[in-house]
Amino acid sequence: MANYSLWALGESEISVSGGEQLDGVTQGDGSHLVGETITLNSNSWEQIDVRDRGSDTDLDDNDSNQKLDGAQTFDGVSYSNNTVIEAEFEFTLLDPSTGLTYRVLAININNSSPSYGTIEGLAFVGTFPPTGVALQVVSTQEGPTGGTAVDFVDIAAPPCFTLGTMILTPDGERPVESLKVGDLVETQQHGPQPLRWKGVCEVSPQQLETTPSFTPVRISKDAFGQGFPNRDMLVSQQHRVLVEGWRSELLLGQGEVLAAAAHLVNGSSVSLAHDVRSVTYLHLLFDDHEIVFSDGLTTESFNPGPISVGAIPMASRMELANLFPEVDLNSVSPLPPACHMAKKWEAELLGSTIH
Repeated sequence: MANYSLWALGESEISVSGGEQLDGVTQGDGSHLVGETITLNSNSWEQIDVRDRGSDTDLDDNDSNQKLDGAQTFDGVSYSNNTVIEAEFEFTLLDPSTGLTYRVLAININNSSPSYGTIEGLAFVGTFPPTGVALQVVSTQEGPTGGTAVDFVDIAAPPCFTLGTMILTPDGERPVESLKVGDLVETQQHGPQPLRWKGVCEVSPQQLETTPSFTPVRISKDAFGQGFPNRDMLVSQQHRVLVEGWRSELLLGQGEVLAAAAHLVNGSSVSLAHDVRSVTYLHLLFDDHEIVFSDGLTTESFNPGPISVGAIPMASRMELANLFPEVDLNSVSPLPPACHMAKKWEAELLGSTIH
């Protein structure tokens, strides 16, 4: 059994052209949306807590094991504990102004008849589309199921460090919490770079108990080789670790890849830290998406975008808004990734080689 959280935008915050609606009514494959446009009117997404009594952590279709973990309110409607929740269908949106495409999951909370007829909101895989833009529905399909199901890590929390993590600077290693805006931090690709922003997110014992996706991942000393990392370290599940050398070249044909810590869990040297009772996460933002040296291990910096920004506390979002008044945080695009971002199956393959 697994417990996890995901974030979705409610139906009332979404407009569909042609007099259409997200609801399929008589079909659950989304085909009625092809050729229409969908506009996200806000970034007021909400957290949904899910309990899956199956053996996976994927959000998919036709899975009666996926149920709401406790009574919850979403998009102004109250739902009872154990209500089934599914990704009824998925579709691809195209932003005609940029040529970028977005993978979207249609969220169905089963409280209607037929159960597959209504869509209560949308979840977004990888990147959140901009708000206020008419996005074209270029394709839809039934599901996702099986190999196309989406692991909750890919639609959940932002990457972050924990208190005490030692970050390499031109003056040596410093605890991440001691860094201040303007301080120089060593990066793999661009040398010393000034820190633009540092965010803080405190997770209470109650939150850890009720939202397992907040549980940090423990990476043991020397998990990736001698001195990598140079001590046991904790990161958030979404935080990506740089994997390079023979592992990435032999298994994936890539010189280096960034893999989410949760996807590298192998039950031994990389594991969920269930013994942690509370945790403070910290985010480091630079002008570019950077690879930094943390406890001797190369890991990513915070990559803003509506998904990541929306998942940090309101006080941190307000601080970001004050620091960067010219940036619309509701529609900001993520920075170009520092290198290839590993898919779940790729990261799990890499994780199996870590001892």
